[in-house]
Amino acid sequence: MSVQATSSRPGGKSAGAAGLGALMQLGVFLVVVVAFLVAPLLALAIAFLVYTVMRARGEAKRRSAGSAEVPTTGFGSGAQ
Repeated sequence: MSVQATSSRPGGKSAGAAGLGALMQLGVFLVVVVAFLVAPLLALAIAFLVYTVMRARGEAKRRSAGSAEVPTTGFGSGAQ
């Protein structure tokens, strides 16, 4: 009968490898949290940019359509 004297568990990480793993995990956590905090602000900025461009196009169309022909009769004609 023989007795096994070695451990059945594999060896663990060294202190440097464990520290590096903890720093990597912290870095990934920070990237994910920052992404979740910045994403709504970025979406709002893009929406505001689209709103500004669309408003400018609408005003330009309104200006060009209004200057073509001005009616002299009808509603608002007394303001001329």
